Amino acid sequence: MSNVTSARAPPRRGKTKQPSNPLLEERKKLEEAERLRRARELDRAQRICKGILKRYPDYVGALHTLGLVLADKREYAQSLPYLVQAAMLNPKDWTTLTALSGVYLRLGARVMAARTLEQALRRKPDDASILTTLGEIYREDREYEAAAETFRRALSLDESLHAAGIGLGDSCTHLGELAEAAAAFEEAVKHYTHSIKVMYSLSQLPGSLVKVDVLSLLDDAVPEETEDREDFDSSYAFTKAASLDKAGRHAAAWECLVAANRRPFLQQRDNHRKDVQLQKVFLEGAIQGPIGVEPGGSDPGGHSQSLFILGPSRSGKTTMERLVGAIDGVKRGYENPIVENSVRQAFQTAGLPTRERIFELPAALDELCRDFYLEELEERAGSARVFTNTMPGHITGVLRLAAVVPHARFIFVKRDLDDICLRIFMKKYLSGNAYAYDIGTIREYVGWYYRMIDVLAERLPHIATVIQYDEMLASPAAAARSAAKLCGLTVPSGPLPELGDDRGCAEPYRELIAGAPSNASNVVVNQHT
Repeated sequence: MSNVTSARAPPRRGKTKQPSNPLLEERKKLEEAERLRRARELDRAQRICKGILKRYPDYVGALHTLGLVLADKREYAQSLPYLVQAAMLNPKDWTTLTALSGVYLRLGARVMAARTLEQALRRKPDDASILTTLGEIYREDREYEAAAETFRRALSLDESLHAAGIGLGDSCTHLGELAEAAAAFEEAVKHYTHSIKVMYSLSQLPGSLVKVDVLSLLDDAVPEETEDREDFDSSYAFTKAASLDKAGRHAAAWECLVAANRRPFLQQRDNHRKDVQLQKVFLEGAIQGPIGVEPGGSDPGGHSQSLFILGPSRSGKTTMERLVGAIDGVKRGYENPIVENSVRQAFQTAGLPTRERIFELPAALDELCRDFYLEELEERAGSARVFTNTMPGHITGVLRLAAVVPHARFIFVKRDLDDICLRIFMKKYLSGNAYAYDIGTIREYVGWYYRMIDVLAERLPHIATVIQYDEMLASPAAAARSAAKLCGLTVPSGPLPELGDDRGCAEPYRELIAGAPSNASNVVVNQHT
């Protein structure tokens, strides 16, 4: 027997499995969450991020992405703590600071948004996305001149930046620089050929300035990654209606408008009923409420004079403001939030639950609110003698404004009833305006607003005047003189600005408007035109 023992061969093994890297695995999950976010699968993205944060609560990337997911869902208050924590853990990450600034802006915290963005700008002073967010801050704050210049800077760095192109076009539209607005939107649609937002904006401009065929562009329109389908369908319908109107196809445009307004009318029906009841209260208050101002108004104390240009949506307030803005010493404020900011700060400083509407301000807080108002007025108006405000909702608080705001003046604007009803019916509102989706409820609302104007103009004859839109366009110089006299200014001798002319826009639709079924509640009397 051999003394040599044969060795047994080692067992065969498959391919050796490499140990997994848990950190890389989490990174892959985060990348998948970001992919899902961009694909608008937001609930799945949210679940992944929350799962990661259970294991790694200080994972900045997961905090950042979860904050973006919630912001995409428009849950801004829920988004805020995640982005704040991400910025706290990594205060040098300019992408988080930019996202956080955007959420602050959506929550109405303009000052915090600006401060946070300043930090991001210090890290990346020439970043187009940061500049675009800064432009959005200016635009939300109705500082359209600064917004337009900032969007131009962003586009000089990245001409394909969608949001900057839309922002520039929108800012120029508010400034009355319609040719540049059209050019900005047309450039934006070259880079984003499927964007319904750009197409809608183009459809709202005078047809003579738009060089592209918006109706043909609609064939390529698709929702963006972060765009709600219902919102897309609404924008599409309103864009098509406006384009058909410009093409002279009025019957088709009207049919499209009726379809476009049907869903929002049903969604807003309960809100409209509540609003109608409030309108009765506001009208009674305008008739019987105390007038806390002496004839001629109180002395502004060295501050700029506040001129409120009020009228229903689409009545011609912006046109009137453009005309007034040609007078030396006037700065246009557009629909600026100075009143709401001041009321909110007064309530908060007094230790009360927050409110922001002037008619909710108790008389005991008048002086505090006035101080906040004058402080922000000085910041916004600078050296201007007159600062305008065209927020239409202030009609409900005119008597309180006259009491709180030193030397306040009011121009009320009216317009032909059919013309204004059509233009409201053709507009896609982003929020509120519950009356705006049915011809009957629009007529009811405008009738109530005009009744408010009549009452307030009669009660405040020394500080208010009424301007008819049609008469303003027929004689701009006379309207300018009336505004100048109200504010103690002198009309310049040079040419006045081009105002456009939308008179008679309802002419092709008068029978359709007259025959439209009415859902009005018929609670408001004395509808004045």
